[in-house]
Amino acid sequence: MESQKPKIAMYVKRNFGEKLSASFDFIKENWKLMLKFTTYLLLPICLIQALSLNGMMGYMTVLADLSGGGVSSDASLMMSFFSYYSLYMFVFLIGTIALTSLIYALIRTYNERDERLQGVTLGMLRPMLLRNVKRLVVMTLFGLLLMVLLGVIMGFMAALLWPVLFLVIPFVIILAVPFALWAPIYLFEDISVMESLKKTFRLGFATWGGVFLISLIMGLIAGILQGVTMMPWYIGTIVKSIFAMSSGGSEATVSVGYNFMLYLLAIVQAFGAYLAMIFSLVGLAYQYGHASEKVDNIMVESDIDNFDKL
Repeated sequence: MESQKPKIAMYVKRNFGEKLSASFDFIKENWKLMLKFTTYLLLPICLIQALSLNGMMGYMTVLADLSGGGVSSDASLMMSFFSYYSLYMFVFLIGTIALTSLIYALIRTYNERDERLQGVTLGMLRPMLLRNVKRLVVMTLFGLLLMVLLGVIMGFMAALLWPVLFLVIPFVIILAVPFALWAPIYLFEDISVMESLKKTFRLGFATWGGVFLISLIMGLIAGILQGVTMMPWYIGTIVKSIFAMSSGGSEATVSVGYNFMLYLLAIVQAFGAYLAMIFSLVGLAYQYGHASEKVDNIMVESDIDNFDKL
């Protein structure tokens, strides 16, 4: 019965409620396929991410116990902690890129096919997935370069006149909101990274309020869902930390079975966090469609081109 519902158009002017409805309708219509593909792609990543997360928390507990006892932290413990932390952040970045590539490949395929996502397989999505991954890697590196340049500029300004930072920080926050549209613009359109950055500012500032509200509401929903999946792991980690500290700070006293259960809970926590991100990704996709139609009249130009071809 779901296939008889009208197809959810991308490039349509929508108010805030309509953008939320379009986002939820897309998720409702395609949640089984998204869950299936997300499991295939993200579950192996979650296995590694869970190991790094538990390892990082284990060393954090030891370091906190040493610090509380007034003992200087061991350099090897610090190195182990930062190794696990670096691994966690690297794996998390890979997972975020993989999930973003998948969701936007599904949305673009949905828009381009009359059959929507019926019969779509990962093999069919592979070329677009690889394209999205390459583009997100370029965008990430370019974004890191921009952050470094911004940090250097802010540091230089702080050295010359530190009160200026109180004016710069709100400006940076205002500037950061349009960046939420960078990924959908760069992945949905066949343009260069510089052109996508320019368009991000143009569309982002023209619809700043909408971008902010969609990011806020979808972020809240994602945060609630992530909190639900994180809570069992969080409680288990606290219990393990208390038990280890009460035994002289040695984690060897924690049973192997409990550690394995904590590892499974960490997998659930990581996978739940990725699933929660889907709401923000889909919401920003339809915010992008709204902004494109409002500012550039994408559908009007497309209709004119199609009329000329008749």
